[in-house]
Amino acid sequence: MKKILLIFVLLISSAFAQVSNNDYFRCVLPEVAKTWQGYTRLAVGAGVSGLALLVDKPVQEFMTKKAYLPPVIDAIADSYVDHYWAFAVSALGAAGKGYQTGNYLEPMRYWAVSNVATVAMTYALKYSVGRLRPNGRNHHSYPSGHSSVAFATATMYQMWYGWKAGIPAYAMATLTAFQRLDDNQHWFSDVIMGATIGIIIPYMFYTGEQTVKDNQNLICPPLSVSIPFNFPVGK
Repeated sequence: MKKILLIFVLLISSAFAQVSNNDYFRCVLPEVAKTWQGYTRLAVGAGVSGLALLVDKPVQEFMTKKAYLPPVIDAIADSYVDHYWAFAVSALGAAGKGYQTGNYLEPMRYWAVSNVATVAMTYALKYSVGRLRPNGRNHHSYPSGHSSVAFATATMYQMWYGWKAGIPAYAMATLTAFQRLDDNQHWFSDVIMGATIGIIIPYMFYTGEQTVKDNQNLICPPLSVSIPFNFPVGK
């Protein structure tokens, strides 16, 4: 838990450093908030996660019959998020995209805000839902943080480089989610919702930024509202 909070603080610091220009606040974030397809897909994912509640127990019983992943693969899949590899992998992807385009700010900003929003939404749900893990370890089961971070990394790669990079990244994310079931750390519905968050949140941020870039005539709202004060002036 302390490690996740540490990386979250670092990501927040990076995000604030990257979005510190007014245009991002005035133009991009409002477009992110208006990405209705994202809300629709989040709702669909939540609905699928709700249906998965019906099979949570049978899936858990099946997964705990034996260890399906070899110890080495199990350790790699667990460490992918637990040891911050996923954050490093997505940062490497951002650096590669910056090298391609000659603009490092844009992909690094996308990396920062996508990870911050993904982690924030995941932990907001964890603490508000308070679901007991299948192994009884704590009440932070829903949704799966490993799944959300791993799928966020995959989504960033897919947005930056297309499916040639997205497919192996999603395969690694799926392996990570499977490991959480294999290790009896999460219910099936937990990883479904975690994957949903990890896919949709970066998609919304990318779509919002692309909308602004593609629409040169977009009128951005003012950043602040001025409030006039009238003071009596002595004659």
